[in-house]
Amino acid sequence: MTVTYLSRSPGTGHSIEKLFGAIRRELEKDPSISVEHIRLPFISRGLRSVWQNLRFIARQRFSGLVHVTGDAHYAVLALSRWRTLLTVHDCITLEKNRHNPLRYGLFWLFWFYLPVRHAAVVTVVSEKSRRDLVRYLGKVAKKAVVVSNAYDPRFVYHAQSFRKQRPVLLQIGTAPHKNVSRLLESIEGVPCLLSIVGPLSEDLVRALRDRQILYQNYVNVSQDDMLALYVASDIVTFVSTYEGFGMPILEANAVGRVVLTADRLPMRDVAGKAAHLVDPDDSIAIRSGIQRLIDDDLYRQQLIEEGLRNAATYSAPTAATRYLSIYQQLANTRCEAGDVCE
Repeated sequence: MTVTYLSRSPGTGHSIEKLFGAIRRELEKDPSISVEHIRLPFISRGLRSVWQNLRFIARQRFSGLVHVTGDAHYAVLALSRWRTLLTVHDCITLEKNRHNPLRYGLFWLFWFYLPVRHAAVVTVVSEKSRRDLVRYLGKVAKKAVVVSNAYDPRFVYHAQSFRKQRPVLLQIGTAPHKNVSRLLESIEGVPCLLSIVGPLSEDLVRALRDRQILYQNYVNVSQDDMLALYVASDIVTFVSTYEGFGMPILEANAVGRVVLTADRLPMRDVAGKAAHLVDPDDSIAIRSGIQRLIDDDLYRQQLIEEGLRNAATYSAPTAATRYLSIYQQLANTRCEAGDVCE
């Protein structure tokens, strides 16, 4: 059986590619499956680039199944229904465009409704994403099945003494839903070093300066460098107001760093008992949570130990096994439907 992973263009992002890179490496260990990877040539900005990507897909000679790994969902429309699996990570694009009817309509139709309807199989990364998809699309999305994300196996436990006097806080992501401005409000006056991964807007730079927060900023970070940032941190902050999954929770758990995250789905489900949960809209609650993680050694250690157990349930081999089962089912369905089977 051959499975081709079809990913968005380089330069669009890297989180999805890291996830499925780890899954591909696990599948490649199985001699019964051949795994290929193709990336779209154009970043999906405007109708012209979308059309160019669709033409690119139509010219490919795919054998076996094709798995569109996320984001560029419209790629499904240029593929055979009986050989296509689509993964939807979240509905943030629809969330962001709710107040722009034209953009909302275009994304709803070409990024979500038509691709979900056309794909033979649709997976989502969390029950929260599944609920959102059904809420936006209706019954056509009820066929979606949950396959949880997996963290990169390179993220392993690294022991480190906690720096109580000036802990290093690691913040992954700077998009509006990452809630960085509320985090900055919460840590004003708290002795710490804030490591921020992601581009900083002028407003965030101004807030960091006005609140006199000591920080360091990293952009376009490689996976190895990201691991190094986790290892160098004391607390991982992840108080997002919206997520499809919440990979930094698992990555921090695996490395052995304590996590502060939002008491919302899906973060609450992903974290389980392995993080301190706070209301992401309450700066006082965020500040109190950070202060407790600094002051309460026993509680912090309990969360770290729970985190190591939690990470073990989201391993790459587990996710790869789940996807392999879906691929096998889809391959059998193709044969029953009279499609050409390899």
